[in-house]
Amino acid sequence: MSTTSNSPASRLFLVAAACLALTGCAEETKGATEPPATAPTAAPATQAPAPIRAEPTSPDAARPVEVLRVSARKVRGDAELTRMAGPALLARAEAPIAIEVQTQEPLGSLERSSSPEIYLNGERVGDTWAVPPDRLFVFLPDAKSLKDANEVTVAWLGNEAQTRSTRPATLTRQMLP
Repeated sequence: MSTTSNSPASRLFLVAAACLALTGCAEETKGATEPPATAPTAAPATQAPAPIRAEPTSPDAARPVEVLRVSARKVRGDAELTRMAGPALLARAEAPIAIEVQTQEPLGSLERSSSPEIYLNGERVGDTWAVPPDRLFVFLPDAKSLKDANEVTVAWLGNEAQTRSTRPATLTRQMLP
């Protein structure tokens, strides 16, 4: 009698092989009793998707973002504005300024692929920082590009036509720091 055939490893191998064989047979039997899949004879009734409730100030709501007030502030000397403006702007700017806009309603959730942007005289002038719930900032290297009176609007990027402010605010040279 050989000692190899009586080892515990051989018995475990035989049990595992038997279990695998039985499992395979059970799967084949199960598959054989099911009818073959055929193409449906009639198309299933189409269901309209449930309407998505958009936040009142989200770009999906297609409502204008109205401006409550606009102001201009010096960046240097203000720790929060200095941090937001960043070292690149501060390195090349003589007298950087921040244009601050407060919206009439809270901006809602800012965790999306779109963002609210500040426009001066119809042009997007740079990246806008949104500070919940209702403040926006854009940074300029100086006031040289500004006119005596500047029209300030806000719109959600990618949906400007439907979300642009309908009542622009005015930023004048007298308001500059």
